[in-house]
Amino acid sequence: MTRLLPLLITALLSFQITLASLSTFDSWPHQRIQLPDVSIHFRYFGSGPPILLVHGFPQHSLTWHTIGPILAQNYTVIAPDIRGMGDSSLSTSGNYTAHAAGTDLKAILDFLDITQTYVYAHDKGVGLATSLALEHPALVKRIILSEYVLPGYGYTTEVTSADLYQNWQLAFFAVPDAAAFFIQGREKEMLSWYFFHASYSGTAAISNDYLTRYANELAKPGFLHSGLMYFAAVWDDATYFESAFGQGEGPRRLSMPVLVLGGEASLAQWPVGEEWKKVGVSVSQDVIPKAGHWIGDENPEWSARRAAQFFGEDGGIPAVDLAGLTDVVNLIEQ
Repeated sequence: MTRLLPLLITALLSFQITLASLSTFDSWPHQRIQLPDVSIHFRYFGSGPPILLVHGFPQHSLTWHTIGPILAQNYTVIAPDIRGMGDSSLSTSGNYTAHAAGTDLKAILDFLDITQTYVYAHDKGVGLATSLALEHPALVKRIILSEYVLPGYGYTTEVTSADLYQNWQLAFFAVPDAAAFFIQGREKEMLSWYFFHASYSGTAAISNDYLTRYANELAKPGFLHSGLMYFAAVWDDATYFESAFGQGEGPRRLSMPVLVLGGEASLAQWPVGEEWKKVGVSVSQDVIPKAGHWIGDENPEWSARRAAQFFGEDGGIPAVDLAGLTDVVNLIEQ
């Protein structure tokens, strides 16, 4: 505990959370951009340097309903729905690889004329964010990667026992047609088990209201299947990352500072930081206390403070002002 005091005191002094002044995520403005094979929806709020928040499965941008408003007190926060999830559309190409979905993130930043950003990614969003950082290292100044290891670098679909609490669902979800057949019509039951399975606090991890909202998104025609396609893409993702980090005269690496986060009841129990050190030159790791996989629901204040501390250690990037988007029409030519 003594070892943690300097970190906690620094975080508290540099980033105060005023609960009464927090925005409500559902009240954040929306924006939508049309790309060649998908329409991407995102929310945004705040002022200051930009932070791009990238969610995973089975959630959508609502993942950030707690962490986002805290960070938006000091930053401009952008929270997209990745392709095939939330209020973004299904991909007409059917491509849900990390590289393809990572190009959507670049398109959002290009649309907003953002030339440098911080990134905070969770679960499957980590693969997308890693692709963005790998392909555009000058764009991503610092990056937080929570609760995920890359295909080719620790991610496995192997089922080694009948233990209910191992991650057998990674193999099950990777066959989308079969998984969707068994889950369709029982989305809420599946999510209730999934959130419990990977939590610290058990069934209290996700409220019934948010459980229903996540289930409703997956129950839309085609959206359960599209979410599962991120799992089916892991073999293509492994090929991509293994090739990308190994090409050229010497191995490529993530050149920006990387913070790897794991919940104490989840990935922090494995040496995931060692896997990330294989692909990054400046990798640090921390444990999210009193949390499993669902960091935004189980310990959002600690997660937001730690993010603010990590981003605050940087020399700074230009602030952005997105107020001008309010009356922008961009889906049709005028």
